[in-house]
Amino acid sequence: MAIFETPDQLYSYISELFEEIATLPEAKEALKSLTLNVQFNYSMPDCRMTLTAANGGYTLARGTCDDTSPDVELTMTGDTAYKFWTGELNVMGAITTREIGIIGSLGKVMRLTPLIKTAVRYNRERETGF
Repeated sequence: MAIFETPDQLYSYISELFEEIATLPEAKEALKSLTLNVQFNYSMPDCRMTLTAANGGYTLARGTCDDTSPDVELTMTGDTAYKFWTGELNVMGAITTREIGIIGSLGKVMRLTPLIKTAVRYNRERETGF
């Protein structure tokens, strides 16, 4: 059974995570150095989200980038997304085995590392209740 049965569940899970981490000093610091559009293409359930980071802030929207093409696209299943955001996934291994697909520069993906690490740490604590 899939962790997320509907696109709304997946979107809510990720958007709530980002709303919560946006208040953390580490996330604010990570966002200061980012100017990037990342499109997340999910399957099972089918859902697209676009993270736009600029000027120390971010937006997370359903769908594709309207104003510009994304700098990077990441493709994965909803279950893989859950493992990704809870730190249960070896991301480099998942990229190597194509469990996560990347279109665009791996260097640009790496610029997201501080923000992703903050989100994963926070989410792991949130999921386990610590």
